[in-house]
Amino acid sequence: MKIIIGAVLSISPFSPGMAWNWLQHVIGFQKLGHKVYFFEEVKPEWCVDRYGRRCEFMDSANRACFQSMMEQFGLIAQASQIFNRGEGTCGLSYDSAIAAAKEADLLINISGHVTDEAILGSVGRRVYVDQDPVYTQLWAATYGEDLNFKMHDVFLSVGLNIGTPYTSIPDCGVKWRHTLPPLIMEFWPVCLSASRKPFTTIASWSGEYGDLHYEGEWYRSKYEEFKRFAELPRKVEQELEVALKTYRDDDEGIHLLKANGWRVTEASQLAALPDYQSYIAQSQAEIGIAKNAYVKGNSGWFSDRSAHYLASGKPVLAQSTGFERDLPVGQGLMTFSSMEEAVASISAINQDYEAHCLAAREFAQEYLDYRKVLPKMLEACTATD
Repeated sequence: MKIIIGAVLSISPFSPGMAWNWLQHVIGFQKLGHKVYFFEEVKPEWCVDRYGRRCEFMDSANRACFQSMMEQFGLIAQASQIFNRGEGTCGLSYDSAIAAAKEADLLINISGHVTDEAILGSVGRRVYVDQDPVYTQLWAATYGEDLNFKMHDVFLSVGLNIGTPYTSIPDCGVKWRHTLPPLIMEFWPVCLSASRKPFTTIASWSGEYGDLHYEGEWYRSKYEEFKRFAELPRKVEQELEVALKTYRDDDEGIHLLKANGWRVTEASQLAALPDYQSYIAQSQAEIGIAKNAYVKGNSGWFSDRSAHYLASGKPVLAQSTGFERDLPVGQGLMTFSSMEEAVASISAINQDYEAHCLAAREFAQEYLDYRKVLPKMLEACTATD
């Protein structure tokens, strides 16, 4: 099958975790025998140099990042970074990208990223993949945002409860199917900690999106949940660390975290794919705080970042979003909804650490290996019911 995956990769600030997620989709489908293309559309206002200053596309860090990554994984011959609807490209030319679209069986459109009608309109079957459950549905159903659903045939979400009776979030009148982040296990060597390290996570502080109001309730960002669990380090004999993508030292929430013993570091140190992997490898486990909207909406959201920790043999303690309905928890992967549950789970992980590490890797192999995830994803993409 000929498959196009469309997603944003190079926008500043660069997210190596997100990049790993898309790369494993592309490479995973390739390993399964499919012809795979990767397309990214870039708007003029996204183009910045390595210092964050606006610049021309040809001189941009966006272009350099895309080219470097595609070449690193041998993908440049089937990848196209399309600037301003074909005004410039990196990788395949605009005409070649359109020709590939005309021959493609499937477009897997992450968050509806591909909007160029010359490409979108050329593919026979188009799949919208929701990466922001609750936000996507409320934007469309309550705030009237046009997410171009009409140009898609199938709808997938990483929120495992979206479109089911287990959440009150509207389905926007479409049938939602579900998918998990695929892992190529050889990319994630297991690294057991010789001494106790911090539980860590990588996060955006206040989120890219504003708070949303639905049926008398507010659905908020990760900031809200970090405030709820700000005192957690005071209650455990375990260092907790968060690497934040963007924050101000004078932020009231940063002061709150630091005052309660959180270590706060700059995620900008994770500027490359190996840096991101090393950060995870040097962690004791993940302490995963979710966006308030994911939690409150019982979305069933499962983090691709948590998948990377699990693959590396690192236990994950994730805030509950309702994904436990579909995935087993308790060993290697644990969840919490309250301060008391978080405290107890940190203690449980540390008391039987090696067993949790082994279970984490086994979970990744059993539920997230690309050879299991991607065939199911493809089955959902081609479903006709």
